[in-house]
Amino acid sequence: MGNDKKALILLVALLVWGIVTYIAFHNPPLGIAVGIGVAAATLVWMVLQQE
Repeated sequence: MGNDKKALILLVALLVWGIVTYIAFHNPPLGIAVGIGVAAATLVWMVLQQE
């Protein structure tokens, strides 16, 4: 994996983390639900990338 792709993945991860954190501070139950959804989607994406 090239450095450009790693940098893009890091940028997207930080952006998503920031959005989830913002939502969690304003509405904790929704923030938890969105965080769990993002974690599940990330897990599925990682599993599909390995195949």
